[in-house]
Amino acid sequence: MDTTESKQRRTWRRHSAEFKASMIEACSHTGVSIAAVALANGLNANLLRNWVVEAKKSAPAASLAVNPGFVPVALPAAPSS
Repeated sequence: MDTTESKQRRTWRRHSAEFKASMIEACSHTGVSIAAVALANGLNANLLRNWVVEAKKSAPAASLAVNPGFVPVALPAAPSS
């Protein structure tokens, strides 16, 4: 029996950027575990965790620009005495 013909080469699944973004967004809700989201979508939890970490690394600059800690406020000039 020749087993070389029955063996198939393993191929990697490729996920679109939209799919990754939707999975990362699903993990961002309070009380949701990454493992539960991964299991529900047929993903490895470690893979999904890597996607979340990479997204957080690339997003800090964007989140600071949208929600700055300090906002400049223009005050009226004090009346001169």
